[in-house]
Amino acid sequence: MPNTIAQQLAAEAKALMFRDLPPEVVRQVKRIVLDIVGVGIGGYSSEPSQIIQSMIQEMNEPPESTVFISGIKTSCLYATLANGAMVRYLDYMDRGFLNREARTNMGHHGESIPPILALGERQHSTGEEVITAVVVAFELLCKVYASVGGTHGVLDRRGWMHETMGTPCVMALVAAKLLMLNEEQMTNALAIAGCFNLEPGILHSPYAVKVLRFPYGAYGGILGALLARKGLAGPPDVFEGRHGLAEVVAGGEMDLARLRQPRKDWTILYTWIKNLAADGDMQGLLEATLTLVKAHDVGAENIAAVRIGTNSYVSGRIADPARRYPNNRYTADHSCYYATAVAILDRAVGPAQFSEEKLRDPRVRELVDKIVVEPDSELEEFDAPGIVEITLNTGEKYNCRVVYPKGHPMNPMTDADVDEKFRSMAGEFIGDNQIRQIVDCVYNLEKLDDIGKLMKLLVAPTHSQKS
Repeated sequence: MPNTIAQQLAAEAKALMFRDLPPEVVRQVKRIVLDIVGVGIGGYSSEPSQIIQSMIQEMNEPPESTVFISGIKTSCLYATLANGAMVRYLDYMDRGFLNREARTNMGHHGESIPPILALGERQHSTGEEVITAVVVAFELLCKVYASVGGTHGVLDRRGWMHETMGTPCVMALVAAKLLMLNEEQMTNALAIAGCFNLEPGILHSPYAVKVLRFPYGAYGGILGALLARKGLAGPPDVFEGRHGLAEVVAGGEMDLARLRQPRKDWTILYTWIKNLAADGDMQGLLEATLTLVKAHDVGAENIAAVRIGTNSYVSGRIADPARRYPNNRYTADHSCYYATAVAILDRAVGPAQFSEEKLRDPRVRELVDKIVVEPDSELEEFDAPGIVEITLNTGEKYNCRVVYPKGHPMNPMTDADVDEKFRSMAGEFIGDNQIRQIVDCVYNLEKLDDIGKLMKLLVAPTHSQKS
């Protein structure tokens, strides 16, 4: 019988097998893998991605794992950083929740997929093993974040990134499972990673390094598992022990009993796959805006005012006056003023709407000055809702209310939606035939005898395999 939280989580991770997964869970994993790989490809050309790849090429790392698109071969640790940074860059990744109502954000669990693919390629893991690892990551990340009140709970209030608690600890267990370690080794992997990967809240700031919040923690998790495999031990009471994570990081406000409770549901089924390339809290108000301008053919030059209503948390966060006039994409995709303005101008909210050219567009600034954001008491019970009212120069007004945006667990993306999102990201780098091969490979993932076969498909034909 496990005695510590780390031992309990290790036992849970060790016990879960592919045969335990219902068909709908397996299907959901495939959808999420396709989505996350697509989002990663979409972030390939970003500055952080190119910087990390440049660094990798200077290192003499073993050719274990593949970097998306470029085909650079490097260690699983460095591939985790490179591919993970790509996924985070566009802020187009998923959101996790405990239930279908989706009222408390539990983090972006899809960011676990790049490290799983990187280590899986190193280990020649099967598709079944990768699918199982993804489910372990999603379920345990939800459990850990639930114990601290979600991503904006006690850790946020105490000045920590939520990744501090969940990413290294859970990814250590996921890595240990792919490495086929025993429960004692898995416990040590978690203990090692949990002690050495703390991230302060200053990483909320709009700098490029924020894209490494999850990848760096996952790097630490994999490293912890590799060290545990060699026999290095860590404190098994890393959560509840004196000066452990619960005391020092969570200030004693961590619900340790919740971590000991068995899983009651498959929380991966409540994953929100984003429809729009912006902060999750803005999905409702942006969908409402797009609905209005498309339905009524509203031109920016005809708008006198835009009023946005949302819940008090969202209005206090994304309507921060400091974000009204963003000067880089890291602020722009978290500014409802900017995102609403480009949604009106372009009738779209995708990666192209956050380009340097668009940030300098004087028409965006003109529209931003017409936007007012206010909390609306009707929306307090919803996550990322929006009521938008557009007033024209003629005095005519249009209204739209969205409480379950497309992608929300109550209004999920269809398989066709997910496929189209992937194609929109990948089409810049690879052709239709290769895209079809990737989609087919992902939707038959459980049949793969080596995940490396998928990784080969994620390299652009203009790039040779490099080491």
